[in-house]
Amino acid sequence: MKNVFSRQQHQSRTLVDDAVNNQRGIFALTTAVALVSLFGFVALGIEVGKWYIVRAELSKSVDAASLIGARNISNPWLDQHFNVSEGEGLGQLVKAVGKANFSPGFLGASAAAVELSGQVQDGKVIVSGNTDVTNYAARALETAQTKGKFDTTHVGSLGGAQKRDVEIMLVLDRSGSMSQEMSDLKDAAKSFVDYFEDTQEEDKIGLISYSTAVTVDEPLSTNFVDTIKAKINAMSANGWTNMEDAIDQADGPSGFTDQSEVPGDQRVQQFLVFFTDGIPTAFRSTYDPSTAPYRLFTRGGVNKVNTTTNEPDVVVAASNDSNARLYDPFDGSQLPNILGSYAKQFQTGDGLALLSSNCASYTMKWWILEDPNYGKNYQGSPISGYDAEHCSIPIHKMVKYVEDQAKQMAIEHAEELKAKGVKVYTIGLGGSLNTSQLQSMSSGEAFFYPALTSDQLEEVFQNIAKNIKLRLIQV
Repeated sequence: MKNVFSRQQHQSRTLVDDAVNNQRGIFALTTAVALVSLFGFVALGIEVGKWYIVRAELSKSVDAASLIGARNISNPWLDQHFNVSEGEGLGQLVKAVGKANFSPGFLGASAAAVELSGQVQDGKVIVSGNTDVTNYAARALETAQTKGKFDTTHVGSLGGAQKRDVEIMLVLDRSGSMSQEMSDLKDAAKSFVDYFEDTQEEDKIGLISYSTAVTVDEPLSTNFVDTIKAKINAMSANGWTNMEDAIDQADGPSGFTDQSEVPGDQRVQQFLVFFTDGIPTAFRSTYDPSTAPYRLFTRGGVNKVNTTTNEPDVVVAASNDSNARLYDPFDGSQLPNILGSYAKQFQTGDGLALLSSNCASYTMKWWILEDPNYGKNYQGSPISGYDAEHCSIPIHKMVKYVEDQAKQMAIEHAEELKAKGVKVYTIGLGGSLNTSQLQSMSSGEAFFYPALTSDQLEEVFQNIAKNIKLRLIQV
């Protein structure tokens, strides 16, 4: 009985061991299958993620190409620039932008083929982009039947953009220092305007010229070429350099369109092209002679409409002449004071009548010296050792003050334009420039153009015209 029982026990253990081994085999097989499946899902997830990233990058390139293309639909310079047959320049531009914005080898992608898709219609450009992405992890799932079919995955993108119109305010210096260079400036400015002849039915250009007085020679408008060229021909050089009022009026009712309520994708592109041959030497302010014999002189509340009866605005210039006068901001003529004689701009003091004044004469109080922006709170006291009611502040100190404030006002007006999305080009002629000021006024290093001599102006103006035609490629 003992031996029989032992054999039965042995047989039972054998059956148990076989069952356990079978379970272990099934578990191992299941684990292997699960690991293979898990690896496959991970590999597929990696590849799919990579495809989406490549497509996103390709879409950026396509969008950039379509946007630049739309901005240059009517640019006649493209064919010449790319040295291709007539009408082929736009396609070359789209390809160049696509190439510049998508790097071959990005996450295993090949060089992208970015090109125009179909014909340009109603100012709209459609651009397609295609590339092949090399797969790595997904190859682990290959079988004998699918070998080579998963080496790459094709990725494509399509984008479109419509041409936006352009507004340009051309602001030109015609101060007295330009007398010898006026002819070259006129030729350069007219060549700039000619560059937009083919788009003048949609785009707009306005002209402002400035010296002591600022004139809006031509409000922002379409069909501008002949009119603006005639106004440029009529310019003559004289007077001081009133930059700040010129820039301020570019943003006025005859200047750029107010786009504050316009959605970003519907705004026109706006450019200020500003030219000067020197430093600012004048600014516009408010002169109120309404209460005899007081003279009030401040920056606040600039009135740009001539009332013909009592014009409160004046221009003050950085003259070293003790008899320097105040000037009319519309025609640059000297302004009489309320007593019929001409108002001396540097007859500083308390502004009181002869019998009441501590200065023993009729004086003009410079209220601007107490202005929070351009007076006592602006970089400390504007004129060291002298307050706003000081009698006869030394001329050289007043001249320095006028130059400093004129410069600061011009920079601030340019900043106001840039804050509204206007791109500001500055052109400086000659060696007496305040280069740092023109750079500060511009929209960046690529927007400041110095010219040593006037015979270089035409090339400079044409280069800016080309850049504007290329619709912000450098931005």
